[in-house]
Amino acid sequence: MDSNELIKNLKIVLIIALIIAMIGAVLYLIYGLALVWQAIAAGIITGLLFLMVILFIIISIYLWTRNYLLKRELIKYQTELRHCRSELEKFKKEQ
Repeated sequence: MDSNELIKNLKIVLIIALIIAMIGAVLYLIYGLALVWQAIAAGIITGLLFLMVILFIIISIYLWTRNYLLKRELIKYQTELRHCRSELEKFKKEQ
């Protein structure tokens, strides 16, 4: 083999190796960016879920407190109604 032919073959092999290396590097970057995007998306979704859980806890505490206060008020009005009924019955008996 002639040295010129050997150098031409070596150049072709190096060019092919560089092309393969560049394709590998691009694929590695795409894969790395995909992992980064997945991590970012997972963080955002986790944050949103965390905020939703906190919101639901706040809403449940608010509704429980409101229910408790309404029941307390209902009991108060029931006793007042019983008192008024007894007064009305007494009034009807007197007449």
